[in-house]
Amino acid sequence: MTLKAKISEKEAERARQLAEDDEGESVIDEAEQRRRDKQHQLETDLANASALLSGTSVSGKSLPTEIQELLSFTPKTKDDFEAYSKKIFDAFIRKHQEKPLYAVFVEMHVKALAQSLRDVDVRKAASGLTALANEKQKEQREKASGKKKTKTASKPALAGTRSVSKVDTAAYEEALDDFDDDDFM
Repeated sequence: MTLKAKISEKEAERARQLAEDDEGESVIDEAEQRRRDKQHQLETDLANASALLSGTSVSGKSLPTEIQELLSFTPKTKDDFEAYSKKIFDAFIRKHQEKPLYAVFVEMHVKALAQSLRDVDVRKAASGLTALANEKQKEQREKASGKKKTKTASKPALAGTRSVSKVDTAAYEEALDDFDDDDFM
């Protein structure tokens, strides 16, 4: 016999012995192992969700009415979306405003929210944020300088723009009058 034939014969014999020894146990063990893995995955997911929602239970018990209300809320108009946004902000986000990484959270959150928007809508939202940034910057400058906020600032008028009711033309007549008499020719 050749070497390849001997190796294949030994491998076949080993496979046959393993199949005979563990035929019943291997099927049960694999199914049992899959069930255990699935159960363990479910338990860890529930534990993570419970930790994420800070004390609310996810294991079949009812969620607080505030969360149920947010989950079942379906906004359709602009006013509905504004109310929905305010509820989400009040319920989940307001308590984190003073944290040092809040700005990073806002940036990432805005990017995630704007991901599905069209470019025109993203630009509109960006212009709103730019306007807010400009207002904040203006307030900061006013606070730093100590001046009070004035609503209307009038521009200074130029000094040479006085209205003159009578035009002085006497100087022209003297300079252009070379002849003593009124002879034209």
